[in-house]
Amino acid sequence: MGSYSGSTGAQLSYAASAIVGAVLFLIYFQPFLPYSQRGQLSLHDWSSFPVIALICGFLLSLGLTRHRFWVPTCFLLTLLAANAILIVFDSADHNLYPIEFLFIALLAAPAYFGALLAVAVDWFRARGL
Repeated sequence: MGSYSGSTGAQLSYAASAIVGAVLFLIYFQPFLPYSQRGQLSLHDWSSFPVIALICGFLLSLGLTRHRFWVPTCFLLTLLAANAILIVFDSADHNLYPIEFLFIALLAAPAYFGALLAVAVDWFRARGL
C-alpha cells in the first residue's frame, strides 16, 4: 500500500475494517443460531480473535498518513453495533450485556496495537531504515 491520507484508499481501509468486524462477529458470535446452541460448535478458537484483530489493525493501517486509528475504531464500532443489534432482536435475556460489550472491547483492543505497529513500520520506512 502506498502512502495515502484522506483519499478513497483510506476510506476503503475503514470500510474493510468494518467488513472484517462484521465477518468475525458472524463467525465467532454465531447470532444466526438459537441462544442455547451458540458456542457449542467449535468452528473456532477464541484465542485467534485478538490475533486476527491485530493483523487487521496492522495491515489496514499500514501506509495511512492520517487518521490511522480510525481503522481499529471502525472495527470496534462494527462489533459493538452488531452486538447491540443482536441484543435488541434476540429472544434471550442479556442480563450481562455490559460485560458482553467489555468482552468485545477487550477482544478488539489488539487492533489498536496493530495500528500502532503500522505507525512504527511507516516511520522506519520513511527514514529508510
